Amino acid sequence: MTQVEHRSRPGEQRRAGDASRRPYRRAQWIGVGLLVALALALVVALVQAMGDDAPASSGSASGTAVAPADLEHGVPVGEADAPVTVVLYFDYLCPACGAFEHANGEELTRLLGEETIRLELRPMAFLDDLSDGTRYSTRAANAMATVADAAPDRVWAFHRALYAAQPAEDGPGLTDEELAELAVGAGVPQEVVDRFADATYEPWTADMTQRAFDDGVEGTPTILIAGRVFDGDPYTTGPLTEAIEQARG
Repeated sequence: MTQVEHRSRPGEQRRAGDASRRPYRRAQWIGVGLLVALALALVVALVQAMGDDAPASSGSASGTAVAPADLEHGVPVGEADAPVTVVLYFDYLCPACGAFEHANGEELTRLLGEETIRLELRPMAFLDDLSDGTRYSTRAANAMATVADAAPDRVWAFHRALYAAQPAEDGPGLTDEELAELAVGAGVPQEVVDRFADATYEPWTADMTQRAFDDGVEGTPTILIAGRVFDGDPYTTGPLTEAIEQARG
């Protein structure tokens, strides 16, 4: 299980000026400061005068978390009345999540087809800093959420395709064009794929990630079966299926 890591960034180094020059610089900047203060006062007065006439900012620029198809928690796959709900926390760049998918993807597909389970996909994006600056985890999760919003019947096929083509950590990840090709190959309509570039669900992805942290998720994959954390071997075919069958009763 890939552990969630919080990396701090080193602070910037600051240097003090030459002490012998401070009196001159201080006097010099006092005069400049007075001019700047007057200019700022004029700007503030103008802004206040225009206040009520200024147009409201658009929702897309606000960073508000818009949920796909009004799904506040996770993305459902399967029948709502299936006897067992399986919740998956994952990051599309997480290699352990890829190993989980490799071992259990076919079994989950079978159990979905038999209407034994309902999946709830909860994407996270805490590995963005391991994709060479391209924010792959966020981009992939946004693409999946876009499919969930506009082509929900293709979510599971696209999810599996993302893991089948999973890039390695510390590389650039898949390009936007490659994500689009995977989606089309998974049966996602082109008009839906074209919406990936809007990045509509990136704030929602960040919100889902923070919610997972708040819920106590410490690594991925984390799997809940009927509300209980699965503590068996997630990287071998069989233990997960057995736990699901036991939960079904």
